[in-house]
Amino acid sequence: MARITFTDDDVSAIAFDRYYHPEPFVQRKMEVLWLKAQGLTHDAIARLAGVARSSVQRHLRQFAAGGLDAIRRFPWKGQRGALDRHRTALEEHFRQHPPRSVKEAQCVIAERTGIRRGPTQVRRFLRRLGLQPRRVAAVPIPPKATAEDHAREQRRFLDAELAPVLAEARAGRRDVYFADGAHFVYAAFLGWVWCVARLFVRAASGRKRYNVLGALHAVSHRLIRVANHTYLNAESVCALLRAVAAASVGRPITIVLDNARYQKCAAVEGLAKSLGITLLYLPGYSPNLNLIERVWKFVKKECLRAVYHATYEGFTGALDHCLAELDTKHRRAMDSLLTHNFQIFDAVPMLAA
Repeated sequence: MARITFTDDDVSAIAFDRYYHPEPFVQRKMEVLWLKAQGLTHDAIARLAGVARSSVQRHLRQFAAGGLDAIRRFPWKGQRGALDRHRTALEEHFRQHPPRSVKEAQCVIAERTGIRRGPTQVRRFLRRLGLQPRRVAAVPIPPKATAEDHAREQRRFLDAELAPVLAEARAGRRDVYFADGAHFVYAAFLGWVWCVARLFVRAASGRKRYNVLGALHAVSHRLIRVANHTYLNAESVCALLRAVAAASVGRPITIVLDNARYQKCAAVEGLAKSLGITLLYLPGYSPNLNLIERVWKFVKKECLRAVYHATYEGFTGALDHCLAELDTKHRRAMDSLLTHNFQIFDAVPMLAA
């Protein structure tokens, strides 16, 4: 049998379908593929998946010949469902116009085919088409610019300016920091919990906020920060620059930051020059190229979502405690989260208006 390779998209789809595909026989096939992707032998796969070794070879041949579509295909011949007669047309329509809910898909199917089906049947049919419920993501695009032009500028910056300094940082010849400010409002941060009945979290007034300006080391993941309870300005950035310079061990320093006015001003640039710090400004609307944005998201999830802090002091204390443990208690999570892989939105499908 020829060597079988799995792409990252294949592995993600297999991991989902082995538990959530509506057809049990497809789940078994996906289990075989999942074990194969982990590098196990055919004998081990047969034992762990509870199938014959010949079945393992048959499923792998199907995948090699037709990919995941062949694995999901019904193996028997017989009377097909009424919706399957309209499969091609419906699949083309749903790929161009993704339904926002199962109820919307029900209405579209009824309008285009005259066939009415319940939510469970429609949900299973959508999964047979290869569709899954996925959260829509936002792509920041500057005004008066196309997505293609913005992605091209980000790619140029990443390849020509950011990647070289990160390579020096990994080689130990330069200290590279990613800097940005976060404004944590003393309010309710809602989240998901597994529970029997819907739960509620108390909400604070939201009139106070804790401002944190941080500089994250690209390799060690150490966070240097300054904080206040009013607002961030050029003085805050200057204080951060001095703290970064004080932590220097003699290597050249580069700080990657965005184009906020209080960060891109004469006072900040003059102090950076006097301290021997190089400021590398990101292209506009490029949070996807700033590693520290991932830290802010992690902190909100770790200590704020679905948690009620009775006092503002407890709120700020929880944030400080989490930020102080990024390179100790949360080191494993940071090593996984803060890789130097950056997504450029030059080939992502866009949802039509």
